[in-house]
Amino acid sequence: MSRMSALRSKFFWKIYLTFSALILVSALLISWFVANKVETIAFKNLDHSSSNQIAFLEVVAEDALNNKESIGLLSQKLTVAARKNENRINIIDKNGVVLVDTERNPETLENHATRPEIVAAANQEYGKEFRFSSTMNEKLMYTAKAIRSNNEIIGFIRIAVPLTKANAEIQLIQTTLFSIAGAGIVFALLIGGFLTSRVTVPVSEMVQVAEALRRGEYNAKVKTITRDEIGRLGDTLNRLGSELTNKMADLHRLENVRRDFVANVSHEIKTPLTSIKGYIETLLSGADADPEVRHRFLEKIDRNANRLSALVQDILSLAKIEAAEASFKIHNIDLLPIITGVLARYDDVAAAKNIRMNFKSYGHRLNILGDNEAVTQVIDNLLSNAIKYTPDGGRIGISVKPAAEWLNVEITDTGIGIPEEHQERIFERFYRVDKARSRDLGGTGLGLSIVKHLVNAMQGDIRVTSKTGVGSTFFVKLRSS
Repeated sequence: MSRMSALRSKFFWKIYLTFSALILVSALLISWFVANKVETIAFKNLDHSSSNQIAFLEVVAEDALNNKESIGLLSQKLTVAARKNENRINIIDKNGVVLVDTERNPETLENHATRPEIVAAANQEYGKEFRFSSTMNEKLMYTAKAIRSNNEIIGFIRIAVPLTKANAEIQLIQTTLFSIAGAGIVFALLIGGFLTSRVTVPVSEMVQVAEALRRGEYNAKVKTITRDEIGRLGDTLNRLGSELTNKMADLHRLENVRRDFVANVSHEIKTPLTSIKGYIETLLSGADADPEVRHRFLEKIDRNANRLSALVQDILSLAKIEAAEASFKIHNIDLLPIITGVLARYDDVAAAKNIRMNFKSYGHRLNILGDNEAVTQVIDNLLSNAIKYTPDGGRIGISVKPAAEWLNVEITDTGIGIPEEHQERIFERFYRVDKARSRDLGGTGLGLSIVKHLVNAMQGDIRVTSKTGVGSTFFVKLRSS
């Protein structure tokens, strides 16, 4: 998602306007506080300056009030000092008569006894007042102090400071402050827009990707991955898309397997059923009158029925294993009685084909972690296959070899062997190297698939090596206990 697209996002404007409002309110409050503080400090400094001047002139004013003949000379000196400091100085007697004024002739001035700053100075250390002066035609800050002799007021000294210069300096500082604040706000808003987009762009991308995933477009990816929690969320969404892609591929694969399985099962069931139905129809049409024909047909019906029964049983076993419905009881079991028991069951079958079977163990302890029934079925199926595909007079060997945390079971035969190009697929369901020969021998095409599922369920492994015309060896690796 581009930065321009982010500007059209409600999420972007919601965050940005909230951020902007916070910046503006904060900047205005800080500016207002600082501006007031500057004004307060400026007037405090002005007041402090006036108080210092009064303290400096207090002794001179006392002498003038006690010796009014010196007021003329004092007035000249104070006028020079007042103009230098850009202020106005007055000496007023206790009755409010102005004796000295550095701006006007004192005789032209009215009585100052009722001036607020004079009244206040009579009752406290300093009297202060802000008001417009018609004499100087501007607003002034008046500071007055009572002059005392023998603890009695003999007069007052007053300094009036024009506020024009102070106000101009305050206004300059405040203007500069607000200009800096304004520039800071603009800069903060620009940075805020950039930072907001860094949050909203990946979030908006994630919304688009989430909507794409909902539509089944699992290849959609979040491109903007940041190094924070939002970035982790985007990465998680990307990995979710990949996992969904894989799962959908698995579902398609499983659907294909299911479809193939149904087709294969239908074919495998249809073949013996068709044979049984054909033989029965022939017998019903009158062939049962011949005892020899009837016996031969009944044998074929029995063989196909057995094949059908074995097929159904194998399908049910495989379905239970794949659906994890088989209740495997993984525990410590002894492999020796299982192998000897299976060998004993096939003694007569092997003897009928003059096949010699040999068992050899390379260790005294043959304990494994597995399910007794599952291990028995694995050995039984592998030994049954070895006998089926080994010609008369052949040999079959079973050996068990300990290897670290495993026990390796090897079943070797001198049978017809498996061509190399088929060895990768013999564990697939219904896969046969020679379909006609397998059916003749009663094979369902599911035995090795069941063996592989059982071994895998016990966290083991199975593989095969074979050479056509020489024989095959199946290697089963089971976890030792």
